[in-house]
Amino acid sequence: MKFETLQRMYMDLTGDAVVVGCISPGCDVLRVAYINKGFTRLFGYAPEDLRGRSFEEVGELQTTLRLYDAIAGEETGCAQNLSTQSQFTRADGTQFWASISFLTTGDNPEEDRYICATYREISALKDAEAKATRSRARLMAALDAYPSPFAIYDKDDCLIVWNDAYSRSMTDDPAALYVGMHRTEAARIAIEGGKIVQAIGKEKEWASLEHQEADVAKPVQDLELAGDIHHRLLRSRAKNGDLVMLRIDTTELVRQRRALEAVQERLVSAINAYPDPFAIYDASHNLVVWNPAYARSVTDTPEKLRTGTNLKDLLRQAAYCGRIPAARGREEEWLQAYYSPHLLDRSVEDFEFADGQHFRIVRSKTKNGEYVVLRLNITEVVNQRRAVERYTKKLERANEEISHIAGHDALTGLGNRRHLSHRFQQLAESRCRQGGEIAMLHIDLDRFKQINDTMGHAAGDHVLLETANRIRNEVEPQDVIARIGGDEFVVLLRFETGSTRPFQLATTLLKELQMPVYFEGKECRFGASIGVAETPLSEVDKLLTNSDIALYKAKRAGRGRLGFFDRSDLQDILKRKTMADDILRAIEQDEFVPYYQPQIDAETGHVAGVEVLARWQHPQKGIVLPEAFLAIATDLNITASIDELIFEKAMKDCEGVLPRMPSCPSLSFNVSASRVRENSINDIRARVSGYSGKICFELLETMFVEEEDDAFLFQLDRLRDIGITIEIDDFGSGNASVVALQRIAPDRLKIDGRLIAQVTESDSGLRLVRSIVEIGLALEMGVTAEGVETREQAAVLADLGCDRLQGFLFAKPMPFEDLLSFFARDASTGFAGN
Repeated sequence: MKFETLQRMYMDLTGDAVVVGCISPGCDVLRVAYINKGFTRLFGYAPEDLRGRSFEEVGELQTTLRLYDAIAGEETGCAQNLSTQSQFTRADGTQFWASISFLTTGDNPEEDRYICATYREISALKDAEAKATRSRARLMAALDAYPSPFAIYDKDDCLIVWNDAYSRSMTDDPAALYVGMHRTEAARIAIEGGKIVQAIGKEKEWASLEHQEADVAKPVQDLELAGDIHHRLLRSRAKNGDLVMLRIDTTELVRQRRALEAVQERLVSAINAYPDPFAIYDASHNLVVWNPAYARSVTDTPEKLRTGTNLKDLLRQAAYCGRIPAARGREEEWLQAYYSPHLLDRSVEDFEFADGQHFRIVRSKTKNGEYVVLRLNITEVVNQRRAVERYTKKLERANEEISHIAGHDALTGLGNRRHLSHRFQQLAESRCRQGGEIAMLHIDLDRFKQINDTMGHAAGDHVLLETANRIRNEVEPQDVIARIGGDEFVVLLRFETGSTRPFQLATTLLKELQMPVYFEGKECRFGASIGVAETPLSEVDKLLTNSDIALYKAKRAGRGRLGFFDRSDLQDILKRKTMADDILRAIEQDEFVPYYQPQIDAETGHVAGVEVLARWQHPQKGIVLPEAFLAIATDLNITASIDELIFEKAMKDCEGVLPRMPSCPSLSFNVSASRVRENSINDIRARVSGYSGKICFELLETMFVEEEDDAFLFQLDRLRDIGITIEIDDFGSGNASVVALQRIAPDRLKIDGRLIAQVTESDSGLRLVRSIVEIGLALEMGVTAEGVETREQAAVLADLGCDRLQGFLFAKPMPFEDLLSFFARDASTGFAGN
């Protein structure tokens, strides 16, 4: 074939790049004979750049020559056609991929031999191939990362793709699976390896072809694997016949289903045990669920009740069984009138059944269209309602009585706040027209709560009735009496300007309300505090508020007192508010500190104990005594917090020092009732365990009278159990009886300092103190005299039998550092013989 013919037939017409090399006879060098336009476009070389040059001189042609030598070897024959792929570089340095085909012509060494190379750029194809390779790699990585088993079998059921999870689910040896493995062989490995729990013991049956073919026909199959693992196997055939198998881990769902079934079983049990009738109907009003109580309520043969019974048929059955009084003798007529397709849409209905039983039928529709029906037995409610209706009819015939009840306290018959407001408005208008003044007496009972708590509400009600009667007996007919709270009463009166009637009435009431009341043979002792506000000192519209301020004023002065409002009280309230804020700040800033006052053994003259007292170390005022803050702290209900602060600091001061003394003194702490009632015994036990001496809690005598209930006494016993002794402080200042002393059984009495001052001033004072000492000794209690200021008093008290003395004669309350100095002096001298 001539070159010109070859060129004319192919090379100039093709869009591919073509280069023709020629080897002349007697020469081994392959030189460029021809390049077409396609070669110029692809490689960037012009024909004149390459024609006649050796392939070895041009880099890309050198590559072409090496490719040819590599695939052809030395067997170059005529018209031999060879091809391969490679990456090439253009004249501008850019790279591309191309497929290259070689055509060789001529094998006569006497003639020119030609090698024709045809290039076709396949860069886009290579990019797509690389992208496909990466996509496959990502797909396989994703499949391996996918936690659920996944596999694809081809149309002949041979394994072609699977992930690691599939391998683990089928065998412990991942190498056991291979491309081309038949599906039945893979299943056999899993069955024989014990991977499918249902197949254990049935391996041959499950591995059989019949079983395998039956399984593969199932689009969904649930499998139980070892370790209580559950999978749902999903099978589907692709359009090309591939079998795609995906297992979804349903372990949690299976366990939830079991739990749900258990819950359902418990729910069914609960429904069956529920005493009131309960049922569920579907959207077509057919019975689905019911309990025995429901069955018994509609039929005489509850065991014959069946699922699917229609509501209308069930109502007919109940009517003919006599369950519905309104239907007796007219069952069909009643049924036609009562039943409707919308019956279950009635949310609430009251219904009368046989034997006078009344039920409230509560119906609700669920999201799935079912109806839940619950019957609540309201027989008692209906009976009560009918009784109320009968009573209401009587009330309707007595409007005046209703009006009276609306404005009066049911227990005492006195007016209530509504009545008081109405009558107050009338009196205020009358004052505007006729002159005169208005006074309001605000009465609050003392110790009423203790009566209520210890003797019961019946005793409390009796006290309230007696209080109301005593007030009625002392007021004028035109005066207004109201009960405005649990133990609060108000008297509203109009009087002439300049009259002292409010004071006289308040004084009389105070005296009358101090007299005891007897309930079931038991004495109920209480009292009252009265606050009085009157015009013109108080504005009319603020009488109630200002009488309350006066009441607070009376209580602050001590129980059983009168308090009269004046304008200065408002300023006093502001001062107390400022003081209250300061006290709360002091607690936060830890400003309360312990002071110590020694107690002297009357026989030896040495220190026997120390009383720990609270002081407020104010940043501006210096040391503040309890008299300045204790009442307000009590009102704030924070005395227990102050007690706790003092207790903690004193224990920290003393526990490492005083026990090292020759005779470890006792420590006495003043504590409030709220501190005793706190449930902090364990904290107190832990704190006192580090002190080897005695710890004493001092309680005011008045506290024993007011807090003498079982709970309080139980707390005292708990304190004794952890080694704390109980002392009565300021004995003689209150009303504690000998019986109360015997019941409470304190370890020590402390005689009030005001009584001690009288022992050297009058015979009566001496006899009074002697009596108290004798009571204490008779009850085997220690007796401490506090407030001792003279040697004469100390000598008399020691002779009377007081075993401990405390007062300014020996030492004033002092900081801990001064106490240590005092102990040093006491160790050398003491007070014996002084």
